[in-house]
Amino acid sequence: MRIGVTGAPGAGKSTFIDALGVQLCASGRRVAVLSVDPSSPVTHGSILGDKTRMENLSRQPSAFIRPSPSGGELGGVARRTRETIVLCEAAGFEVVVVETVGVGQSEVLVRGMVDCFLVLLLAGAGDELQGIKKGILELADILAVNKADGDNRDRAEAARREFSRALHYLSGPEGAWQQQVLACSAVTNEGIAAVWAMVEKFFTHGKQSGAFAGRRREQALAWLEALVGEGLREAYAARRG
Repeated sequence: MRIGVTGAPGAGKSTFIDALGVQLCASGRRVAVLSVDPSSPVTHGSILGDKTRMENLSRQPSAFIRPSPSGGELGGVARRTRETIVLCEAAGFEVVVVETVGVGQSEVLVRGMVDCFLVLLLAGAGDELQGIKKGILELADILAVNKADGDNRDRAEAARREFSRALHYLSGPEGAWQQQVLACSAVTNEGIAAVWAMVEKFFTHGKQSGAFAGRRREQALAWLEALVGEGLREAYAARRG
């Protein structure tokens, strides 16, 4: 199961993955997390600090966490993320979670690498108009309003309702998966199990409808095209040199 997790900076992606990963490990699954940190355009360095927010998951013997620098790659992922996903699957990890850099509406490259695309939202980050904008929200399979705890609980629930109404207008053809919006808190673990239950429901729907196999075929073709394009660019650069 390949799952992409994205969202704006501060949406709580790493904390959410930590809470979700611990629950998956407790259920007997092996979990691999590939987190991508932004690289500085000035020094070209990267802190690789996402793992520090996954303290509980990092202590699980059935979990593997690999931070990687983006290396200037666009789309929120690293250059060899696709290959690393396959490597983790070959090593026996049942669930591979890809955490993107987190930059905004254009971060869609990971959608072509995973089976389920999960977007984390924050209360107060937009209204219904934001929800129907063509961009990353249109590609999301599941959306979750994070940090729905304490004084922010009511605002998070209001945001969930707003996005649910907005996404109603983006419904696909008959029989296609209808995007779902949930509320959760990675700090208190409230709603995390419900998010995973929705992920499993999405996989069941995709396998029964054939969408799962179709997406994998499209991804394989896109990967091949990317490799061919990369090879041509390297050959061109070598001839110029």
